[in-house]
Amino acid sequence: MFAYVGFWTIWDEHTSGKEEVRPGTVIAVSDHVSFVPASGWSLERAQTTPGHRSVVTGKSSAFVVSTADWMGTLEEQTAREKKILRADGTVHLYGNDQSFHTGNGLTGVKFSYFASGIEGTMWIAYDPGAKTVVTLNGQSASGALPATTGEFQQMVDSVTTGARA
Repeated sequence: MFAYVGFWTIWDEHTSGKEEVRPGTVIAVSDHVSFVPASGWSLERAQTTPGHRSVVTGKSSAFVVSTADWMGTLEEQTAREKKILRADGTVHLYGNDQSFHTGNGLTGVKFSYFASGIEGTMWIAYDPGAKTVVTLNGQSASGALPATTGEFQQMVDSVTTGARA
């Protein structure tokens, strides 16, 4: 996991596979999950898995939207994601779990983490009606997170799912 996270901190702006996204473009992650990237961000086709994950990058940062079937609880999925982050022993979690709710009906848990060269925030939401978990992961190079927090929140707020407020 850390290799994946670390990859984004050294991502070259000229790497092939980037696709510029026009402002306001809706990215369909799956049949039931979509979002609008922040202005100036690019879609990473090589890192995108149709139906399951979409990745956009900008300003030495990445925003990953993933969806998967899930039969457990939000608490179980949050514990699972934290365990995955901690697996290599270099990622540290801030003790700041918070609940969140967007105008589009996305509700879940938000927490932040850091490692050498990277800072991130993860939002985890569970739609029990669709038995689907949506994971949003905003990652930035160390020191860049404050500058991208607003764009991350804008993208989180744009996510639509089968859930409605």
